[in-house]
Amino acid sequence: MRKFSSMLLLAAIATPYAQAEGWYGSAKLNSARQNLSSAQLTSPRVTDRVEAPDSNKAFTGSFAAGYAFADGWRLEGEYTTRNSSTFDSYWAPFNANVNRLEVDSQRLMLNGYKNIPLNDWLSFYGMAGIGMAQIDAEGYQGNPNRQFASNRQYNFAYSVGLGLDAKVSEKVTLGTGWRYVDMGKVETGYNTFANRINARDEQLKGKLKEQNVFLEARVAF
Repeated sequence: MRKFSSMLLLAAIATPYAQAEGWYGSAKLNSARQNLSSAQLTSPRVTDRVEAPDSNKAFTGSFAAGYAFADGWRLEGEYTTRNSSTFDSYWAPFNANVNRLEVDSQRLMLNGYKNIPLNDWLSFYGMAGIGMAQIDAEGYQGNPNRQFASNRQYNFAYSVGLGLDAKVSEKVTLGTGWRYVDMGKVETGYNTFANRINARDEQLKGKLKEQNVFLEARVAF
């Protein structure tokens, strides 16, 4: 039985996958989970983190235009729409005060894909991408009147992922997949409120990461 299953798998892989060569457009619906890792000390006077920042879930969209090559490779440019996340953390010895970091992010990426055919309508693929993330960060300590200055930054971003494509017609392909996105370090400006020593030496910072589970529709031109 095991030998028979292996023969079926090899036969499926050997079946030609008829991928259309040429230009295409695509749209994705992303279930995005953002996480703030490696949160750093908010102030020279805090000692350690009492509670780690929460993760944040949202739905976003992305749109791409690209070119499919005959050998299973694809190259595309993709824009991912704005995603807003909120992360709360607490630091000793001031753990009665929440530190709230509010992040808005959007991305422009160049993605490469390699399709591996499973049969004449289904294929598996791996992908990787590089690009730029625009990130706006702000927040407050304790209450909204104690604001950190807002900060906009442009970070290098990269992604890796995998997925499954189903060709439903000569023009239309539907797919689903998963990807990991690293958008680098984010930070607010310094505190605009007066702290215990009346200094501007506090800010919120960390590394912004995201995981997507997505559905995709791709149309060949």
